Amino acid sequence: MHKQRHLISLVLTLLFATPTTAQEAFVEVSGTASDGNFAPLWLTSNRQGVPSPYANSAYERIGASYGLDLPKDTARNWHFSFAADLMLAQNAQYKFFIHQLFAEARYKKATLTIGQKERTIDMRNNRLTSGGLSQGINAQPIPEALLTVDYFSIPFTNHWLKARGRIGFGKTTDGTWQKEWVGEESKKRYTSNILYHEKAIVLKIGREEIFPLTFEPSLQMMTQFGGTSYNAYGRNHSDGAPIKHPEDLNAFWHAFWPMGSEDVTDGLHPNSAGNTVGSYNIALTWNAPTWKARAYFERVFEDQSMLTVQYGIFDHLLGIDCQLPQNPYVSNILVEHLSTTDQAGPVYHDSTPNMPESYTGIDNYYNHGLYAGWQNWGISMGTPLITSPIYNDNHTLQFYNNRVKAWHIGIDGNPTPWLSWRMMATFTRNWGTYAQPFDDILSQQYYLAEVTTLPPFAKGWKATLSLGLDHGDVLGNSLGAQLTIRKTFSF
Repeated sequence: MHKQRHLISLVLTLLFATPTTAQEAFVEVSGTASDGNFAPLWLTSNRQGVPSPYANSAYERIGASYGLDLPKDTARNWHFSFAADLMLAQNAQYKFFIHQLFAEARYKKATLTIGQKERTIDMRNNRLTSGGLSQGINAQPIPEALLTVDYFSIPFTNHWLKARGRIGFGKTTDGTWQKEWVGEESKKRYTSNILYHEKAIVLKIGREEIFPLTFEPSLQMMTQFGGTSYNAYGRNHSDGAPIKHPEDLNAFWHAFWPMGSEDVTDGLHPNSAGNTVGSYNIALTWNAPTWKARAYFERVFEDQSMLTVQYGIFDHLLGIDCQLPQNPYVSNILVEHLSTTDQAGPVYHDSTPNMPESYTGIDNYYNHGLYAGWQNWGISMGTPLITSPIYNDNHTLQFYNNRVKAWHIGIDGNPTPWLSWRMMATFTRNWGTYAQPFDDILSQQYYLAEVTTLPPFAKGWKATLSLGLDHGDVLGNSLGAQLTIRKTFSF
């Protein structure tokens, strides 16, 4: 605790020693109370990993930033910004956490971010969506060096074709927590010092100022690589000794371009190195003068069996998001359908010299034989509707429920400039996994009602009251409330 106080004091000194350079600072407190084994899902999920998933918890948060509010269309070529965001938590995976700490340098369309920063989901209403299949807003952000390029026009297309993209490398911070969570003597798999890579390219076809319809196709891929796996049993590694994964330049290259790579335990059955998760995303948007409607589709993949369409497009996230004309009642309506039950089929077999045929399937979403799955601090880095390991009573880092069908509805409004609300309802059916199916198909529902106020008589204050309800057989029944109060200071 002494070290935590020292670090907090150091950061606060750096942030507030010259207050005239800071544009904004804030303090925030939040508490969650519920009567179930866990807090209702939508009180804690898709919130960047900030609230604890446990039934009764609280946190205190303090932060400051400089230069984050400058519009991206400014005439200035160069712009610099930074932010720090620190947390103390009770009944959570951690007691003290650096939630955000980053610096950014922007030159025209390009931005270089160094550090840990909250992310958003591309082409999605982040306030109402159920989440992203491959990269979401559910877990804590990962520290990384990330280069992003905003939309720029492709030459010779008269601005009808634009492109943007990103590429980054980082490192996870939850290795010590994983070790404590599974128990060092339990012989359960966990990892430490895992490296992270992401890349994406997005195209945009259309010009809203001429015709209101635009089409955006994209491809994004993320990879866990490097680091050390404990208690993992590969084909050529049956004694459970720690497996140190390569971290040389060749490993970084294969994280970027996985073709021709393999894990250290693959032997006669080589596969791509690391744990790769990605998705195709397409969006069709109608930009009317007073309203907007978007239809979008995401198709997740984890290996070559889902990288092409030869195995169909049964697994998907399909959504429609409507932004209504300004009115005091309803601002946005969103409907999504999720299906992850196919996973390229229930059969998997690598080819061998004696049996050259290869049957691909059982992608087993978010799980991996060497890595601790597509999670960070126990929370799914994709959709929260694939049940996160933090909910496992046996303290394993496995996803035991990744075959899900769901309907999700979100709606929000802004009756006044100082009052907003949102409601969400999600209805799911759950099959478990192909390897460990549930005895019966389990139903689970998740509900949220939330109101936020920025009272005009209390400048800089914001309060959010959230009510959540879970009902079903996956996470059980839970009724809970969450109150979050924030005070913002501008300089």
